[in-house]
Parts: sequence; structure tokens; C-alpha cells
Amino acid sequence: MKEADNLFQRASEDSPNVRQALQELSMPAAITPTTAELKADLYTRMLFSCLIDADRLNSAGLDPKQAPLNAPERLGGLIDHLDRLQEPAADGPVKQMRQRVLEDCLNAAGDPGNLFSLSVPTGGGKTLSAMAFALMRAALFPERFRRVIVVIPYLSIIEQNAKVYAADVFGAEALLEHHSGSLMKLKVAQSQGRSPEEMYLPAEEVNEEDQYRHTGMRVETENWDAPFIVTTSVRFFESLFSNRPKDLRRVHNVARSIVILDEVQTLPRRLLAPLLGMMKELADDWDTNFVFSTATQPAFERPESRKDLRWPAGTLREIVREPEVLRSELRRVELRWEIQQPISWPQVAERGLEVSQCLSIVNLRDHAKELFDQVLLLAEQRGMNRDGVFHLSTRMCAAHRLRVLEKIRNRLKSGAPCHVVSTQLVEAGVDVDFPLVLRALAPLDSIVQAAGRADREGRRTAKSGHPAGVVVVFRPEDNRMPPNEYAEATAVTESIVEQTRLNGKSVQVDSAEEMATYFERYYGECDERALGSELVLLREKLKFATLADEFEMINNRTKDVFVPDDDEARVAIAQLRSTYQLTPDLRRTLQRHTVGLNPSEFKKAQGVLEEFDAENEIWIAADYAYDERLGIIFEPGPEAYVLSS
Repeated sequence: MKEADNLFQRASEDSPNVRQALQELSMPAAITPTTAELKADLYTRMLFSCLIDADRLNSAGLDPKQAPLNAPERLGGLIDHLDRLQEPAADGPVKQMRQRVLEDCLNAAGDPGNLFSLSVPTGGGKTLSAMAFALMRAALFPERFRRVIVVIPYLSIIEQNAKVYAADVFGAEALLEHHSGSLMKLKVAQSQGRSPEEMYLPAEEVNEEDQYRHTGMRVETENWDAPFIVTTSVRFFESLFSNRPKDLRRVHNVARSIVILDEVQTLPRRLLAPLLGMMKELADDWDTNFVFSTATQPAFERPESRKDLRWPAGTLREIVREPEVLRSELRRVELRWEIQQPISWPQVAERGLEVSQCLSIVNLRDHAKELFDQVLLLAEQRGMNRDGVFHLSTRMCAAHRLRVLEKIRNRLKSGAPCHVVSTQLVEAGVDVDFPLVLRALAPLDSIVQAAGRADREGRRTAKSGHPAGVVVVFRPEDNRMPPNEYAEATAVTESIVEQTRLNGKSVQVDSAEEMATYFERYYGECDERALGSELVLLREKLKFATLADEFEMINNRTKDVFVPDDDEARVAIAQLRSTYQLTPDLRRTLQRHTVGLNPSEFKKAQGVLEEFDAENEIWIAADYAYDERLGIIFEPGPEAYVLSS
């Protein structure tokens, strides 16, 4: 700490106010040495965040907005919105459950503690009920909380959730939607006659205030000075562990916030220890409240018999009064485990077409394409309308997926034939309701999430008097899957299912004991390095740059490609080519028409991509490289060889 002492002495000599400010921010004395080192990490980040935000605002001639949360008023608006949603819903267990969850959230808002869990079965309305908890808590303690931050794991659902909050509940000005993407690298050229190379700069060289002034982007994107933030897990957590001023600038506004972590079971195991440590410090020292919302609450707390890097038992306070009873009463699905013998994609397609509506979920994008081709082929052989067969994967851009989902919902609602092949993207936050779901063998929490797409509204169950949704878990002949954690979690699932079968039982969505065993084995039986212990050590040693390099929520090797999936996208791409100016409308448009390719996919797609800006890795797919059903395709079609006049 000698270097830090010398730095403190020099800063005190340069500015006497520094010593007083730091003394007022002094850390509690009653902490262990290891805890003190970790707290020093977060205290340093908070201090730097305040400094850099004040400096950037002052340089731009701006003042902090500190827009009021107005929790009581906005809670009233949210309750009105929920009443409107519930009014046309049929009376039954699902409607009653949603009302009970909402009441539990409102009643628990005054409870002590800073770390809460919201364990609600899929389809139980936990997304909006969690917001009701946050607003009620902020209304009860207005001096403590300044904003609500909603953290969502997938880009595929962030836009639809943000739309609900902005358009239906709070208004666009109250909400800031912030997530990652190549578009943040673009810099608008104001001067005429400049070359494209001069108009685009690496992100580190862009003056942030200048960027916002020219593009119309809200400065709150950098410092999160808004009442409501909707962001991704990647953006939220990588900001907390970054060493870049641009990211750290917003960290001080996480203090005194209520953070709703949606689908919290998706947090990567390899980062669990540093994530839990950071959240506990934010809760203990900075009055940040966390709500862990999921249908499959992971084992973030260790049993008393273990001494690993998770929280001690009793750290989390459950919001729902009787979560086990809720799961049992609201069981709408039967899980059928047919994993003893592998089956081919044509056999899976045959099984799905036995009913008029079926959702098939697989583990890889290649698998989704192969199975979709088989379903489409078999449907055509049977004289079925191909308009009722759909494909969903992240090879389709967000705008395309939303269009397809709208068609799917319309067909489901009307009772028309509807057969969908999808990757895991439908398992979280996508509101569809099928009588039959076919799910390739996967981690148990993913299978339970998939079950939330079967008889989601409970109408079939209410009519029959027993769980009427069916989920068939199968083992594909091509049993490839995402590696590492995903494959390990699948192996744990298979082991538990087999042991339960030998005991004469079957794992079901309300099997609390088996679910607890699954998460305990997944988290508790691995080496501490698998939980991220080495990253915790970097925090203790205050290795900010190394930690930032090592901390990675997702594989950042993907490359974003702008795709011409419809007329809106083609016009936007043409405008970008002609002007090199990223207006606010153009930025929002292109964000909806982007596909991320991993390195192997990017290599396959080279023949259909145009390198628009090499320095910032901005790529545009050719018109013929986007299929109206499959999304981006990697091989040029016949139209690629037609000469235009």
C-alpha cells in the first residue's frame, strides 16, 4: 500500500479538499483484511465513477439530471396496467396465481434486508410483479432509492420488455434502454468532405460528449441518470468489473438502486464467486437492493456443511410466501423423459407433426436449421401448408424474430396448425403457449424453462383437471451441444433423471428436491476455480486492468453483421453507405437488424459479407444472404451470380 500512501499524500498537497473527502468516505473499521481489500476495490470504483462523471458533465456544460423516480405515482400506473391485462383473462389457477404473486410482492416490499429472491413458476407474471415490489419499496423508503434497474440476460427479449415499460406503463422519457452492440463504435461526421476513414474512430478515441451532442443519443446512456434502466446482464456486470472510464462512469448510480435480475439462473457459473461478492458489497455498503427473479432459483446459498465461495444459508429473503405450494398448485405440464435411445431429426419431425401445434427446442443453431428442413419437407409431403412451419434462432435479427413471433402467436390464438423449431431463445420471456413441446436433452433449469411454453395459460389443464401440457425430452442422434458449463449441467441432469427413474419416480417441474440437488451438484461439487476464485483474488490485489481483461460474461468474439431482412433494413443500410452519419433513428433501426456470428460462422459467411469499415469491424450482409425463414445464410445463392444491368 506504499504506492497508494504516496499517491494520497501528493493528492492532499495538490488539493486539501481531497483528504477531507476521502476521510468522509473511509471504510468501516470492523472488517477482516481480506474483506477490506475487496471493499477497497469497490470503494475505488465508486470514487472514480463520481470523479469521471462529474468531469465529463462539467466538460460538456451539463448538470446531473437526477430525474425523480416518483415511485407512488408510477406504482399506481403499473397496477392499472396489470388490472387491464388481467381483466380479459379467464378465471382459473393461472389468473389466481398471478394475483397472489402480485400481492406477495406488494406485502413484502417493506421487509428488512437488501437481497431478495422471487421464485415463481414460468407464466406467473413475475416480471411486472418484481417491478411492483421495487416501486412499492421505493415508495416506502423514498430517501433510500433513486432508480430501478432491470437486468435481462438476452437481447432477444430486452426490446419487448422495454416496450412494455416505455409504451404501456412509464413513458419513454422515464426509461433508458442500454445494451451492447457494434453501433456504439460509430462516430458521426459533422464536417463535409471528410473521408470515411476520418469519419470512423476507435471507441477509445471518441469524445463522449461530442458523440451524444451529434447523434442525439441520451447522455444518460453513459451515467445511467434516469429513473428506470433496462439493460443486459453483460452491460450491467461488465460495467462493474471494467477499468474503462466510459463504463465506470455509471457505477456510482448503481448505489441506492433496486436491481431486478431477471432469469438469474443464466448467470455463468465460472463468474459466480466475483458476481456474488460484488452484489453483496453493493447491498451491504451502498444500499443497492437486488431481486433475483426466476422460475428455477439457483443455489447461490451454500449449505452449512460446505465452505465454498457462495453466500451462507439465510442470506436471501424469499418474497413469495409459499413458493413450493405455488409450484405444486400451478403445475400445468407433464415432463416425459425419453432419453434412453437417441432419435434422428426425421423422427423428431414426425413426432411433432402428430399434433397440430408443437414447439421443438434444440441446443444449436445448426440443429435448428436441420430440424426445420425436416419438418418443412415432411409437412409438404403430407400436403400441409408451409406457412404454418416456422424457424427461430439468433441467425435471425431481432426485427425478424419479432415478426415471426407475432405470426406464431396469431396462429396459436386462432387454433391454426403451427409447428415451430427454435433454439433456446424462446425459453426466457417469450410468451407462447403450445400443447406439446419437444426439448432436446439439456440442463434441468433449461428444460423447466421450456416447460413454461406448454399450456402456459393453463386453459387445457383447467379443462381436463390434470396437467395437460406435455414436454417430451429426447436425445438427438447428433447430441452436440454448447461446451463446458452447458455440457456439464446436462450431464448432471441426466444423472439425476436416471437415479430418480431407478427409484420409481420421474423428475417434474415441481420436483423441488431434484431441482435443489441439481443446482447443489452443479455449483457445490466443482472446483472453486470453476466458480471464479481467481477473479476474486484479482479483486483483492486491486488488479483492475487484469480483472477487466479476464472478466467476460459471454464470448465476445462474435462479430455483428447488419442484415437486409426487410425494406426498412435495406433503406437504413443504403443511408449509412451514402452518408456515413448515424442519426438517432438510423441507430435504433440498425440495432434491430443485426446478427452476431461466432468465428466459425463468420468464416463460413465470408463470401456473402461486405467489409464496410475494417477498423471498427462493421460488416454488411449481401441482399441474397438473408433468407426470409432461416435468417443469414452462409453460401451464395444463384442470384449472387446474376449480373445487373
